[in-house]
Amino acid sequence: MPSSMHSLNVPDRPQLLEALGHLAIAHTHLELILRYTVKSRSEFSGPKSLDPTRRKSISDLRKRIKKRFKKHDPSPAEASRLDELLEKAKLLSGKRNSYMHRAWSETEAGQAILQGEDLQLGAAPSVAVIERVASEILVLGKKINDARLHGFIHDVVQRQPPKEMEDLVEESR
Repeated sequence: MPSSMHSLNVPDRPQLLEALGHLAIAHTHLELILRYTVKSRSEFSGPKSLDPTRRKSISDLRKRIKKRFKKHDPSPAEASRLDELLEKAKLLSGKRNSYMHRAWSETEAGQAILQGEDLQLGAAPSVAVIERVASEILVLGKKINDARLHGFIHDVVQRQPPKEMEDLVEESR
């Protein structure tokens, strides 16, 4: 059946909807960790300290982290570690987006289908695949958060005090 003639019914599959909810929550958690990473070493604390990163895309957060990290003169190994984490975040965000920002439906037989980039409906990822992506996002978020609080990101940003809030305000413009 051509996609233009398909009725586009939301799949009535509780496990699938639960897995997609888990994926959404995991990604939101990663986004918050990246926001906190941007504001690392800010002289301000609390919810207001995150204002400059409010409503910024996750790709913008990754760019800001990299830019601010480079200001602290990381070693090539430290820069490579950060690049690896941010690239993994980019890939996992892309997977998440490919599941969350496309139309879902189901066949008459009850099989979940997903609209592809070409706007054609095709097989949807399994619950196990979606859960695996959610789990990978949570593991990555923990790695970034640990590096921010006690690891190499923390160590690098402690080296020299940047112009914290000026930089954040400047970047938000």
